[in-house]
Amino acid sequence: MDFYTNPLSPNCRKVDAVAKHLGLELDTKLIDVRKGEHRTPAYLAINPNGMIPTLVDGDLVLWESNAIQCYLASKTDNDLWPKSNLRYDIMKWQAWELAHFGAATRAITFQRIVKPILGLGVADEARCKEEEDNVKRYGAVLDAALKGKRFLCNDQLTLADFCVASTLAFAEHARFPIGDFTNIRRWLATLDEQPAWRASNPPM
Repeated sequence: MDFYTNPLSPNCRKVDAVAKHLGLELDTKLIDVRKGEHRTPAYLAINPNGMIPTLVDGDLVLWESNAIQCYLASKTDNDLWPKSNLRYDIMKWQAWELAHFGAATRAITFQRIVKPILGLGVADEARCKEEEDNVKRYGAVLDAALKGKRFLCNDQLTLADFCVASTLAFAEHARFPIGDFTNIRRWLATLDEQPAWRASNPPM
């Protein structure tokens, strides 16, 4: 399986962590966004969105990190993607991350980390403040869901944990306002006990 990725991408991390946890071998194809490799004709031929990650497994080409997570987890019997109604709870959190919490954290990460790396100017702090309010709003939802639990779904490690936690990869560097969310901080510390999660940590 060819995995088009960049270690600085939180969306790529959520896939990488799943593969490492399940012991799946991926043929890593590094995409250097700073050089515009995500916009080359060759890459756009497999992912016309010009985004990462992308997974190619034979004739199957998958975009979207959450779909790739599910596909990899379907390769083996495992607790990350159990064959039960728990899958729908996992999918709920994947959708929530994509539409709400992750949308806010990615916007801040773009302003405070990605723009300087790509030479796109200084961060728009007014935009960051707006998204910080969303991080607090949805962070409160996540913090409440984690009360008294080690993991999000049925208190067992699943794709939902890797999915939602990936968006917090740059929480310190991007200055996300999550310091008051004690359950989130405890949950992240619990995830750091997972070897696959630690191994997928971005190099920053």
